[in-house]
Amino acid sequence: VRLYEDRDIKKGLKRVVVVSLLRGGIVIGDVIAKGLFCKHIPLVVAKIPAPFNPELAIGALCFDTVYLDKEVLQSINIDKATIRDQIEIARGKFVSYRKRFNLKQYMYTRNLKEKIVILVDDGIATGSTVKVAALYLKSKKPKSIFLAVPVAPSDFDTRGFDKVFILNKDPHFSAVSKFYERFPQVEDAEVKKYLKR
Repeated sequence: VRLYEDRDIKKGLKRVVVVSLLRGGIVIGDVIAKGLFCKHIPLVVAKIPAPFNPELAIGALCFDTVYLDKEVLQSINIDKATIRDQIEIARGKFVSYRKRFNLKQYMYTRNLKEKIVILVDDGIATGSTVKVAALYLKSKKPKSIFLAVPVAPSDFDTRGFDKVFILNKDPHFSAVSKFYERFPQVEDAEVKKYLKR
């Protein structure tokens, strides 16, 4: 509710664009964009996996923008060559997603300059994906970047965002899925359905 009541959003509604992270973020981004009657653009990011645990993100990338989580890297102690290898794995996944959903860079260059961008995902675990998305989006010269997610750890570092809207901040956070009754994978067909709107 606070998101829809925000003064900057209400005042600048004609300049608001929702950017949602594929895959899960597109469902929530669609709801927010409909509620605000504004443009909705999906964005692909790829987690950079740890070499011994693909579920653990050491960072993320979006087009040529790379974000590495220093705290995670310090805790697992891997060398630069291994980090480069993991970045290439993530880059391959990123390119595959871009081709699958036909997402071009000009979509962001044309639509985001001087806009209020609301960055949306289905939840935050480590925060790497939203942080790399924010870094990439900043290069498109928006007026401001607001983050809107249903759930995040209470210690999530919100620096880099002009405003943050988080419904649930959990000090004992373990997984995004724990906050949903149903948390199925968003399939390609469903993503393409949202892309056509």
